[in-house]
Amino acid sequence: MTSFWIMRWALKALGGVGAVVAVGLGLVYQFQEKLLYLPRIPGVPNEFAYLPDRFGLEYEDIYITAKDGIRLHSWMMWPKGWSKQKRHSRPTVLFFQENAGNMSFRLPFLRLVAHHLHCQVFAPSYRGYGLSQGKPNEPGLQMDAQAALDYLTSDSAVNKNNIVLFGRSLGGAVAFWLAAANPGIVNSLIVENTFWSIEAVVGKVMPFLAPFVGPGRLCNFLIRNRWCNDEAIPKLGQLPVCLLSSLQDEMLPPEHMERMHKMLLAQQGRVTWVPLQAGHMDAYETAAQDYWPAVAKFTQQYAHSLEAEPADDQNDAGVQEAVQATNAGAKPPSAVGPFTDGSSRPSQMHDEQSAGAALQAPGHEYKKELSSSELCRPSDLYILLEQFQCMRAKYVDFPPDGLGRETGWGCTHELR
Repeated sequence: MTSFWIMRWALKALGGVGAVVAVGLGLVYQFQEKLLYLPRIPGVPNEFAYLPDRFGLEYEDIYITAKDGIRLHSWMMWPKGWSKQKRHSRPTVLFFQENAGNMSFRLPFLRLVAHHLHCQVFAPSYRGYGLSQGKPNEPGLQMDAQAALDYLTSDSAVNKNNIVLFGRSLGGAVAFWLAAANPGIVNSLIVENTFWSIEAVVGKVMPFLAPFVGPGRLCNFLIRNRWCNDEAIPKLGQLPVCLLSSLQDEMLPPEHMERMHKMLLAQQGRVTWVPLQAGHMDAYETAAQDYWPAVAKFTQQYAHSLEAEPADDQNDAGVQEAVQATNAGAKPPSAVGPFTDGSSRPSQMHDEQSAGAALQAPGHEYKKELSSSELCRPSDLYILLEQFQCMRAKYVDFPPDGLGRETGWGCTHELR
């Protein structure tokens, strides 16, 4: 009799577990685009918070059209004062963003890319993001990436031999795919904290689905957006690749980047491995003393980013402003801005010079200090969004100081 009740209880338990798994698999199949792609931040207007000129960059709004007719918005950005001839003499970084929010949230980072790597940056918005039409999915983003590369190869301000792909998180998978689909077209590839494949990620994010979704698992057919970097890497050949891996990544297991590193080494690829003591998207700040020299050295070696007209870098208006701001240690004015509920209050600022200064003065040490628990960096915003933990957030209109120093956005958040 006792064994009967034990068996009955076990069957009910198994039925309950099966129901949970079935619901989980159904959600993954039905809503995977909504889980993977987050073009809009809840409670925040979809319009661009700022434009590149607020970060010391000149820019041009460019609209390109993907193969399926979707119209995409892009920014071409370069340091202030550069001529078209100078832009052509420097590398062009084709940047692919993370999965959450529009491109304006990447401007603090992209300004640093432009100044540290002495390059212009082309930043297309994925379909459904920013001012771009359409809805995001894997085939769509692949068409978007191809349209961006096709545009660059036809732009007279771009040196066709000096196009560098740079992808972060989801953008790393987009960059891997584009490089593999266009052998011999791009100069080099930089990838930061991406994944082996979406199938390999599902079991980490939803452990109860690990027996069903993952490498070689039975239910992988449910994954429409696969993003298999393991299939793209063998097609890269001798393309120079820089892998930036945060060892304290709280979003994606660092072993995903390690596996890609080993795979590139096994096929005798030209790979630069940069381990960083940082989180998923804050390495450019928290590990700036390792991050920027490594990326600059890589681009200098392969894309010659510092060889063209090296003597006049300090005459660039944008660089000059950054140096003056760093040397002066000027503090930006306090800011007051509207919250999403209509209220307003002063926001706190960095008192220390940011690790994200556009150009460090000679001998200057990288520093980073948060002056208030209510202040979060743009990289914190990415983490809050991508973990789906920011259940309620209020963002204050917080412009950069215009002097080439990164000050961040003020925000309050409650995690529930």
